[in-house]
Amino acid sequence: MTTPPPEPSVPANSLLFQLKWKAELRASGAMTPRVPVQFVAEQGRAIRVIDIRDKEELTGMMGHIPASLWVPLDRIAEVYQQLGPDVPVVLVSHSGRRAGLAAQYLHALGMQYVAALSGGMIAWRTAGYSTSRHATIFERALTTPTFTAEEGPATGPLKQEHIERHVGDPSQVRWARLSALLMTGRRSCVDGRDEQGVIGTPGGDAGEFLLALAAVENITGTVFDDKMVEELLFQELEVFGRFYMHTDTSAWGRLVAALAADPRLSGQRLPPRDDEEAWHTFVDHPPAEARPVVMEHLLEPAHLGCGHLKLMLTRPQDYGVRPDLVRSFLRAFHDLRWQGVPELEFVTLSGVHDEAAVLTVYVEEDLWDMTSIPLVSPSVGPKQVFVAHPQVAAKHRDHYVEFFRRLPRWVKVEPHQVEPLRTEMNALAATQLGHTLKSLANGLPIFEARFEGPETVRVLEAGKV
Repeated sequence: MTTPPPEPSVPANSLLFQLKWKAELRASGAMTPRVPVQFVAEQGRAIRVIDIRDKEELTGMMGHIPASLWVPLDRIAEVYQQLGPDVPVVLVSHSGRRAGLAAQYLHALGMQYVAALSGGMIAWRTAGYSTSRHATIFERALTTPTFTAEEGPATGPLKQEHIERHVGDPSQVRWARLSALLMTGRRSCVDGRDEQGVIGTPGGDAGEFLLALAAVENITGTVFDDKMVEELLFQELEVFGRFYMHTDTSAWGRLVAALAADPRLSGQRLPPRDDEEAWHTFVDHPPAEARPVVMEHLLEPAHLGCGHLKLMLTRPQDYGVRPDLVRSFLRAFHDLRWQGVPELEFVTLSGVHDEAAVLTVYVEEDLWDMTSIPLVSPSVGPKQVFVAHPQVAAKHRDHYVEFFRRLPRWVKVEPHQVEPLRTEMNALAATQLGHTLKSLANGLPIFEARFEGPETVRVLEAGKV
C-alpha cells in the first residue's frame, strides 16, 4: 500500500513560510500566481504538489513529479473543499497555462497559498529534476493523516526503521542531476530545522566558501583582507550562482533586541519590537547611515544562528580558520546583499535543535555531472536529522579548486598547488564536520543512506557521534 504524503510541517500562517512564499511568488500580466521550479523542488512536505493534467499524461512520456497528487481540472474545486484556505498548494500542468487558470480559480475561492508551477512539467524536466511514470499517483488522496507514533518517537533518538521509511518515501526525496545542482541549487547547512529537501554540508554554501578560503590561505600563503574576500564572493556568485547562509529565530531575536536598544540608532525610525516582518525589511535594507551599526551587530557571535559558523568564529584552533577571515566573509555577505545582489539567500530557521540522528547520503556510483542526486528532507516524522552529502560536497570542492586556479594572479593557485589544495580542503572539511557534530549532535546515532537510484536504497547503522 502506498503511503500518502504527510501534512505540511511548516504552517502556512507562520511568518517564516509567509516570507518565503512572498519572496518566490511571481505574477503574470493576467495576475496568475506562479512559483519557480527550484522553490518547489526544495520544499519537501511543506507544500502539496497537485497535478491537474489528464490521466494518460501522468504516465506518458513527460511523467509526473514524484509524490505529487492528482486532481483533474474538472474536479479542481475539491482542492479547496478538502484542504481549506491555508494549506500551501502548487498546481502542475504541461506548460503551466492550465495550472495558472486553476490557481486563479482556487485563489478566488479563498485559498491564500496557491500558485502554478512556472513553466509546468517542461520547466521541471529542463531544470534536471526527475519524474515518475508510476500509476501509484492515482492511489494518493488529498487528505492525509498526521504522523503516527510508529513513524518516529516523540522523544529519544531515531532508529534504523524510521530512517528506512523516510528515505523510501518519495515525498521526502527529490532527485536532480548534479550539474543542475551546481548551477542553480544550494548547499544548505546540515541543520535539521531546514524543512526543505537539501544537499547538506556544515554551514551550507557559507561554510564551504570559508573552508575554501582558509585552505587557499594555508596552501598559497595569501592572507585575504575585506576587499579581497568581497571580490572573491562576488566572483563566486558570478560562477556558481545561488548562495545560502542561515540564522535562526533565537539569534534573530537577540539581534533585534540589541538593535532596538542601541542608542546609536535612536535617530532611526525603527520598527516596533513585535513587528518581525518589518525588522527583516530593516536588516535587509538598512539606511546607509545605520549600516555600520547594523553590521557590527550582525558580526556578534550571539547573533549568528548557524552553529557551524559560530563555532568557526569562536574556536579557530579547532576549525583552522582565522576569526578575521570569518568576519571578513560576514561583512562581504551582508554588504553585497545591501547592494542588491540577488543570489545571496539569508534564511531564518525556526525552533530549537531537536535532531534525533545524523544521516549521511551517498549515491552508489562515481559521481559525474549527469549523476542524479537525492535531495533528502531533514524532517523524519515529528523529529529532525542532520543531513550531510559528503560526495556532493567533495565534488563541489573540486570545482572550487578549478575556480581558484583560474582567478587573477593575486590569488591564483599554481599547477603544483592544485592537489595539495584539494587535499587541504577535504582534510579541513572532515575535521570541521567532526567538531560541529560533536558539539551539536553528541551521542546521536549515525546512519548512512546508500542510494542505487530512486527505487533502491540501503540504510546502514554507522555508530554514534
